[in-house]
Amino acid sequence: MGDDGDRVGHLQRRPNYAHMAVGLALVTTIVSMHLLLIRGLDLSALVAIIVFNFLFVFLLFPLEGTLHRKTVLLLVGNTVGVLWYIIQLSFTDAFYFLNTETFRVVFLVAKPLIDFVWIVAVWSISLSMLTSYKIKRDVLKKC
Repeated sequence: MGDDGDRVGHLQRRPNYAHMAVGLALVTTIVSMHLLLIRGLDLSALVAIIVFNFLFVFLLFPLEGTLHRKTVLLLVGNTVGVLWYIIQLSFTDAFYFLNTETFRVVFLVAKPLIDFVWIVAVWSISLSMLTSYKIKRDVLKKC
């Protein structure tokens, strides 16, 4: 019965709205900075970073964990996103000689899929880091 009671208690917890408010303020600042730097990023990079930020705030910030850890994970995720686009730009420059219609079509179709890969990877790693934090905290409470 103890396990079922823990599960029910866990389901009755409310999201951390204070963390979400701080996260939204942080995301607004980050997106504003990216809008100022749009000359360096293409439009698809900007859209992917905005989607990542809002998914991150609405899916990870309500969960248990420290605000500091969530903020660091969000900033690391944005850094990974920008580095991902710098790498994509270097590949585009490296394959400049393949500037044919076929290459453009393949790149146009593959780019959103590649964006999806980094978004899901960073989000899942962040989720596992928040979960490992909760597990460690629960083990320390029992000791």
